[in-house]
Amino acid sequence: TWKHPAPTLHQTHDEHTRLRNAANLQTQRTYWREQLRDLSRQGKGPAAAPLEQALAWGPKAGHTLTVTPAVLDRWDRTARDQRFSRSSYFVAAFASALRAIHGQDDIALLMVVAQRGSRVLDSAFTTRLNLNCVRVRFDGPHDDKLVLRVDETIRDLMRAQDVPFAETADDPAAGLSGEVVASLPTFVFQDNVVVPLELPGCRAEEVVDPYAREVPNGLTVEVLPRVDHALLRVTIRTDYLPYSFAEELNHHMLRFLEDGPAGAPTAG
Repeated sequence: TWKHPAPTLHQTHDEHTRLRNAANLQTQRTYWREQLRDLSRQGKGPAAAPLEQALAWGPKAGHTLTVTPAVLDRWDRTARDQRFSRSSYFVAAFASALRAIHGQDDIALLMVVAQRGSRVLDSAFTTRLNLNCVRVRFDGPHDDKLVLRVDETIRDLMRAQDVPFAETADDPAAGLSGEVVASLPTFVFQDNVVVPLELPGCRAEEVVDPYAREVPNGLTVEVLPRVDHALLRVTIRTDYLPYSFAEELNHHMLRFLEDGPAGAPTAG
């Protein structure tokens, strides 16, 4: 039961258009053209698939690891002290794992973000999910400023989020080839509220699927926060990557998190 009716499709469209028209889209387009200039294909060896195939559905497998309460607590305390977000240190872990596997110092990934809201959009039955690109350039073998730079990059992304990645990918001035776009992995911080299921006389527990069923691309990493720990779930397209890649990537991410934040950046 709701106190007020949800906005109509027409009202939702008008509100989305109003917010988009209020943004400086040209400045945002310029930012993305500069941010993504000369971006290389991610990964080694021949291209896994053309863009059309990468956007289609395919067979999947997954690998899940647990980030313990102690590790999560150490990072969260450092994040509060140095003012970077949870998603930032997990993106840094993902980028570091990709660097360890691919041997590339210029890593890019697509991050799922929520578009700007308002009173109207917050009460609509709709989705405001969007994709945009986080580009991580490593500075030497021991990059002690990595998490802070990733956090700054994500903040810049959020300021330029009115131009979605799909629009940038189609922008000739950005110069992104279909091969590069198809190679980009995806990161999702799934901070949705998990409401316990209460059934009289029954015990209920959450069952996490071994892979993300709803994603089509070749590689997706999700962080699933829980009350005192977090899950790292890697989903791969098995027609692109072997299952061993998911295991290797997850172990590299976990190693990064367990090594920090003693090796995390210091402010100043």
